[in-house]
Amino acid sequence: MEKHEEIVDARGLACPQPVILTRRALEAAEKGSITAVVDSEVARDNIVKMATALSCSVDVNRQGKDIYIHITKPEHFGTALEAHENLLFFVTSDTLGKGSEDLGRLLMKNFFYALTEQGGLGKVIIFINSGVTLACSGSPVLDYLYELQQDGAEILSCGTCLDYYRLRDRLGVGQITNMYTILEYLQKVPRVIYL
Repeated sequence: MEKHEEIVDARGLACPQPVILTRRALEAAEKGSITAVVDSEVARDNIVKMATALSCSVDVNRQGKDIYIHITKPEHFGTALEAHENLLFFVTSDTLGKGSEDLGRLLMKNFFYALTEQGGLGKVIIFINSGVTLACSGSPVLDYLYELQQDGAEILSCGTCLDYYRLRDRLGVGQITNMYTILEYLQKVPRVIYL
């Protein structure tokens, strides 16, 4: 009996969902290939980049508005990209980037969602200024932070910042820290990514 190739229908989904669904399907497939179906060039390009980074062969075809991305796993397929053990994410705001605050909140949520899906990234996440709101109850990224903490990430929030925003009693994940400890981390961790 012939085994059917898995189809990942990611049409109409916002970034980063098409990449995440495709990557999950690749990881779950024992061998062979899968096909992702998308309806945007951005999703196509992101999936092709991800598959290429995993040493997969990729063939792209368009049928009307739909784009079919046929991905074949190599014989020795490894799902983990390089893990960055000595990496610190320094989160200074509750939004990502400058410009629209609504867009910035969405980007921050997408960032932490993607971070949970990548695994092995960010052993330390430090929140300061309005970034501390992300580690408090009601935060749109709280579940992602719980997951990262369960995977071994150390999550720290500035106590002075929590007090300023009157959020100390609403901290939902991680621990409260101080500027001295934050400075120690910034000095000892070789790679710091500022958000």
